[in-house]
Formats: sequence, structure tokens, C-alpha cells
Amino acid sequence: MRRVALLLVALAACTTPGVRSESAVQQTVPTTEAPPPETTEAAPEPTEPTDSTESNDDDPSTTEPDEGDPTTTTSEIVETGEESIGDSLFPELGTDDLDVQSYDVRLQYDRATRVIDGAVTITALTKGELDRLILDAKGIDVEAVTVDSVASDFALTGDELVITLPVEVPTGALVAIDVTYSAQAASMTSPDVDEGWFATAEGSYVINEPNGARTWLPSNDHPSDKATWRFEVTVPAGTTAVANGALLEQRSGPDGDTWVWDQRQPMATYLVQVLTGDYEILDRGVVGTIPIVDVALAEDVERMAPYFELTDDQLAFFEPLFGPYPLDRYGLAFADSFPGLAMETQGRSLFSRDDFPGGQPGQIEHLLLSHELAHQWFGDAVTPADWSDLWLNESFATYGQWLWLDHTGLFPLEAQADTNLAFRQDFTGSTAEPSVDDLFGYERYDGGAVVLHALRLEMGDDAFFTLLQRWVADNNGTSRRTEDFVALASEVVGRDLTTFFDAWLFAEDIPDQYPG
Repeated sequence: MRRVALLLVALAACTTPGVRSESAVQQTVPTTEAPPPETTEAAPEPTEPTDSTESNDDDPSTTEPDEGDPTTTTSEIVETGEESIGDSLFPELGTDDLDVQSYDVRLQYDRATRVIDGAVTITALTKGELDRLILDAKGIDVEAVTVDSVASDFALTGDELVITLPVEVPTGALVAIDVTYSAQAASMTSPDVDEGWFATAEGSYVINEPNGARTWLPSNDHPSDKATWRFEVTVPAGTTAVANGALLEQRSGPDGDTWVWDQRQPMATYLVQVLTGDYEILDRGVVGTIPIVDVALAEDVERMAPYFELTDDQLAFFEPLFGPYPLDRYGLAFADSFPGLAMETQGRSLFSRDDFPGGQPGQIEHLLLSHELAHQWFGDAVTPADWSDLWLNESFATYGQWLWLDHTGLFPLEAQADTNLAFRQDFTGSTAEPSVDDLFGYERYDGGAVVLHALRLEMGDDAFFTLLQRWVADNNGTSRRTEDFVALASEVVGRDLTTFFDAWLFAEDIPDQYPG
């Protein structure tokens, strides 16, 4: 995800703007090179407000939910967290007791009250003998829970929903967990980015990276547990609801219009897209073998046409480098969001309409569109199994944007690589070992792309692009760790690359010259 925090665009030697997929980097762009002769226009300067209320005067949803006292039912509150996945940066997030197979999400959103009425059926395999289940749920009011259609006691404690099972279940059992709940459209900041359900004057959108889905959906909110999804979203009559996957049905009823979407390829919670508002769904047919469905506000459809058209060329460029497009569809969605938002929501990347003014696409638009498309290979198809592995998303998508900007003549690859290698010397954090506070820092974006460029020079072009293609082909639909990538790189090149990765990926101070 790229979310612009401070963008000083001097097209002279600009590194990519500091952003997060989802998610905010304070970055000053060096200006030591002359601008490429092909670039004549000034780029827009989207900024991210420090308080999301400032970014949308009509959006009162951006306050922290009032956690207050935990809500309980007949279950006594118990200490939680020992069953968590054990994420390096978010140790309380997720549960290691469940392998979620599918989410069936039913939502009704009232834009007047900003209330989300929800129900979700979570089908999951148990990974131990269990007498209780734990889901992530922050600021959600739970009304009822059943497990395999049997009413279950539950407790809301901290940011978790603890469910007492009617009977103990064995390892490998398939359970169906039904939760009926409501939530107020609200955002939170975690760690330095705004996420959650954002209300707009005419609708809403969600941003979930790294752990915002739990604010509006009880879930196993961790990227290591991917599942298939079905969304049934009811909105006021005349309003459109958009979600990941294929549109199965749109029907009208006494409660409004209901839109049903089906996401059949495994997806992590942070990649969920839910939009409501005056949107048009634009079926552009098939590009190569890939169905393309774009989304824009009705008033923006004509203005966004040049950006939609870029997708065809970018797909044709990336496939020979990264391998066949790994998902079953793609598209762009331009939302009524705060400026500077770009997110790799699976199968249809999400952008802020404010960052795309129309006309001939400039360097920033090329950068954002190519970055989020590259994420469909790196982050969506293959997802990090731990949030400390975020460089597997952001560094790879940033290197993809470097390659595209070089291909278009907007910014030569060697200039990008040399400028960022010099700039990287001012940072003393490891690309592969972030802290919570700098998770979306420069070291994961352009600083990490420096690592990949060095790896390319170390391995040679043939081995490097074979590595990228193998990484996606071998792991599509799964979540993987950094050590998996390091091992595959050594296998592909036929020699141990431990010394290289120690010096470039794991070190806080990296070399000031590329290999060779």
C-alpha cells in the first residue's frame, strides 16, 4: 500500500513518495539529479492529515471507539492471548487455534446513523482440542453467538471475543461460528496509520491494514490465516455496495438494495474491500485472460478513463517479469476517501479520487497504479505470515514501480537505484526487522527496493526474475516468512546467499555501493 504522508515532489531525482499499502512515512525526497527530459508537468501533492477528521469535514466517524468497560454475557472474563498466533509486532493479534476456511459476511449500513448491523458465519478447522474459541473484535457490540447452530456463551474482553464451546471439540473439527453484532463506523490509529470503517457524506469505505478489520468484523484478523469470502451488503435504495471478487447478485427489498460478491481465492482480512456510495461498476471485459472490473463514482467515470486504460499496458509489462497474473480478476476503484490513500485490496486496488485529477497520467499516477498492481503478486497472492515480514509486500511492490517508471521513461532505473542507495545511508533501521512504530517506514519501501536491486546485481537478471516468478508460482494462496524467500533465493542461484542478506536485508547500516 502507498499512503502519502509528506510528498515533496521535485521530479528531479525523486524517490518514491513516502507512503504506507496501507498503509505513512514522513519522507523528504532528495533533489540532486536533473529532471528526466520526458517529464514536463508538475505532479500533484497529496498529503495525509495527521488527524483523519481534518481530511473529511463531513466524516465524524474518525474518532476512537469508546471501549469503556468490557461487555460480558454469562461467561466469566478470562485471561486471553495465550492462543494467539504470536506475531512479532502484534503479539495479541489472531488465534493459532483456528484455520479459517471461509467468511460469509452480511452487512447493513445506515449512512444516516453510521451504524453497521452485521452477521458473519466463520467456517474454520480447529488446530487443537478446544473448549473455547477466540476472535479479534475491537469496539464491537455482539448480540449472539452460535457454534454449529448451538447458542454459546461469550465474553468481550479487551479486543477479543471469547466464545465458550458447548462441548469440547477435537483437533481437525470443522466448526461453523455465527456472530450477530453491530458496530459504529469509526477509525483507529495503529500504529501510525488510520484504519477501520470510514463514513463519508454519501457512503463509506474500509481500510484494514494492519489490523483494522476487527473494528467492524469479528475475525481472525491476521495475514497468516487466509480464507475465501462471500459478502452480502445492504445499503439504501439507489446506493451501490462494492466488495472483493465477482458480483453475483443485486436485488432490491424493503430494507434497500443488496449486493452480493464472491471472493473465491484465499484472502487475508487486511485486503478486504467494502465500498458504499454512488458508484458505477464498469465491466471492461477481458485483458489477455484477466477479467477487468473497475469502480468509480458516477461523476468521475469519464475523468478516470485514462487511468483505467493504463492497466492493460501495466499487466502486459509485469507478466513477463513476475509470471502470469496470479489472481482471477483485477480492476481499479477510486473512492471518496482522504487524499494520499492507495491500497492493494485484493483483485481491485483502491485509490483516492482526489489524487487522480484526470488528463494525461503523470509520474505520481503512474507510480501509484503500478505499485498497487505489483502488490497483487507480492502481498495478495503471497502474503506475509508475520507483520515483521512486510518488506515482502512493500519492497517488492516498490521495485515493481521502479521498473515501470523506467519502462515509461519517467524515471530511469539506475537513477532511482543510485539515489535511494545514497538516501538509505541516512536510515539506520533494518529492512527485515521493523518495529511497530516504523512498520510503514522508508526501509520497507524504497529502502527495501534498494535491497532487491542489490540482489538482482548479485544474482544476475535471469536468476533474479526466475526467483520472483518461483516465489509467486510456488506460494500463491499462502502466507510466507522472510526465511522462506532467503532459502528460495539461495536455491535458485545455486549458492548460499546468507552473507548477502546479512549485509543488505538484516543489517541496520547497509553497504554504500551495489554488488559488482
